[in-house]
This record gives sequence, C-alpha cells and structure tokens, in this order.
Amino acid sequence: MRKYLVILILFSTFGSTVLSNPSPAEKYYKSATAYHDLGEFEQAISEYRKAIALDPNSPIIYNRLGIAYSELKQYDAALDAYQKAIDLSSMTAEPHYNIGVVYLKKGDFPLAAEAFKRAIAVDAEWGDPYTGLGEVYLKQGNFERATLAYKEASRLNPKDAGAILGLSKVSLKQGRLDEAITAIENVIEIQVDNTEAHYQLAQIYVKRGETEKAAAAMAFFKVLSQTDPLLEKAEMWVKRHPNDARGYNNLGIVYLARHRFKGAIANYKHAISLAPDLATAHYNLGHAYHKQGKVKLAIAAYQQALDVDTELAIAHNNIAVCYTELKVDLDKALFHARTAVRLAPTEGNYWDTLAQICDALGLENEAQRAREKQEEYSGNNEMPLFMLLSSSL
Repeated sequence: MRKYLVILILFSTFGSTVLSNPSPAEKYYKSATAYHDLGEFEQAISEYRKAIALDPNSPIIYNRLGIAYSELKQYDAALDAYQKAIDLSSMTAEPHYNIGVVYLKKGDFPLAAEAFKRAIAVDAEWGDPYTGLGEVYLKQGNFERATLAYKEASRLNPKDAGAILGLSKVSLKQGRLDEAITAIENVIEIQVDNTEAHYQLAQIYVKRGETEKAAAAMAFFKVLSQTDPLLEKAEMWVKRHPNDARGYNNLGIVYLARHRFKGAIANYKHAISLAPDLATAHYNLGHAYHKQGKVKLAIAAYQQALDVDTELAIAHNNIAVCYTELKVDLDKALFHARTAVRLAPTEGNYWDTLAQICDALGLENEAQRAREKQEEYSGNNEMPLFMLLSSSL
C-alpha cells in the first residue's frame, strides 16, 4: 500500500490542473496507469514512454515504468528506469526499494541489501525495505540480522504478513518449531490464504510427527497452490469486464475455495445484482453461507437458486441437508431430497441424504432402498457447482 500512496502524493509534480485541465503528458500517464492496473504491461510501457517524451523530468513516471518492466521480468530495463527516477528525485524511497526487489529476484544479494539500506536511509519509517533486507539476510544465512530486520518491519507494520512469515522461516531454520508455528498462525490470521504459510505449517507438523495436522495443512496448501493462478486470472477478469456477472461469480468461487468467505459472499452478491437470474450465483452464495454455519441464510439463497432453476438438483439436496442440520421441517427436507434423487438418480450423495432423512422420519423401507442406491452409485459424486469455473476465464 505504501508504494502506491507515495505515487499518488508525488503525482502533484504534474501540477494542480491534473483533473481540470490535464496536459498531454498527464493523459498518457493516466492511460498507462489504466493499462498497468489491468496487467497489460507492454501497452502500459508504451504509454509511459509517450508521457516521458513530453515530461522527461517526472520521477513518478520512470518509477512506474520500472515496475512495468519488472512485471515483464525485463530487469535491466527496470533498473535503468528506477535509476532515472532516483536521478530526478534521490530522496524518494520507493525507487531504491524497487531496485532492491529486482536484485533480490536476480539473486544478487549484496546489491539488493545496498538498495534496501538506501531506501531505509531515505525513509526509516517505511517497513517494506526492512522486510526486503530480512529476506536478503535469510538467504545469506545471517539469521540474527534477518530477525532484527523482520522485527523492525513488523513493528512498523504489524499487518505485514511477509515480515512475520520471514520470522517464522528464521525460527524454522533454527529449530524453534513452537515459535515458527505461532508466527505462521499470525500470518494466517492476517491473510488466511497465504500459500507459503500453509506449506510451512505442513512442514512443521511433519517435523513434529503430527500427521493428521500435517495432512490437513498440506491439503489446503494444495488447494491454494492450484488456485493461485486462477486467483490472479479471476481478479483481472472482473477488472477488464466490470459488468460480467459470471466473472464475479467465478471470483467468488476462487475466494471460497481459499476460505476468503467475506470476499466470496460479496462477489456472489455483486454477480446477482448484475444478473438476478444467474442460478449458480444464488447457489454459490448459499454454499458460502452453509460453509460458515449460517444455515438459515443458506436455505434462503438455495431457494433463490431454485426459483430461477427448479431442476437444480444440488440445491434441492443442500436444502434438505440444511433442514436436517436444523432438525426442523423434515417434511420439507424429504420433499427436496426426493426431488434431488429424481433429478439426479445416479448421484450417490443425494441418496445418502435421502436415507438419513427417511431414517429420522421412520420410513424404514425407503431408507433401506436409498442406502442400496447410495452404495450402487457411491463412485458417482457430483462435482459441486461452487467448484465449476465457467469458460469465461
């Protein structure tokens, strides 16, 4: 966040007429920023260069140009742009920090450390360069200095997941497993879907011989690693297609898989606001509520899905499950369970739901038949709609 705040503040170097009467350079910069935000870095670079041709003395544009080059892994060009930004404004911390990031990616740790230290010299209250410096020291095996740098970063920004994760890595390297777990738990509290944190957690549980916890952590790590590329793709899709309901639905799907429940619910609701007849979005909203234990809200959302598509078997099944969990309206549960197996007669899970409801209602014969069907189709478990991404991504 700090990085972009600096950019917004420095943008005043363009003058006070940015909004009322933008210059040609400002127009190109605005266009470049729009491309940049959409991940279209080559187009952004072209527009940044047009802005530079008209305003060659703006450190902001050079810095942003460097970031765009870095995103494309054109590191030499990025370093050149950052250096030009520094030449124009040496007392701005961000270009120094960005140079450190590039050298860190290139594996040149001494030069990375020098750049991070220069950033700190310019702005000692900005946490990111300390995190970068901690990463350098960690890779060099200097655990004492790494710890000091990470601690200073987390002092300046207690929500810096990278710094806290760095502290967990140092603890793990030194065999202090309890401290490592505490740090990782703090990271997960800040960022529930931090992929690296869950991998580290799994490794620690393996070292401690806690096989069940290790398996659970590794299972979620695999979900995160598989959805990492989908996350970036889905987030970029809605930026490029802000009126596409299915795009928001898909982003909600990815968020839900990664346990970002609030974000998932917000995106499902936005999808519904754009397309009230999108049954899958209503269903997915119900599933998100269901995962959180908000069963009554889940029932309402599942019912909205059925109002749009009366033959959505999975919604019928899940409403039946909800009523069963609440131990109320078992007659309604029975209706929906029967409807689910009628619509999807080879779905083993639906027969299992029906069997449980029949047992609760004392319908022994129907329960027995449902269990037989469940065993017959036990390998045919329908993939839930919340795990199905549309082809729009």
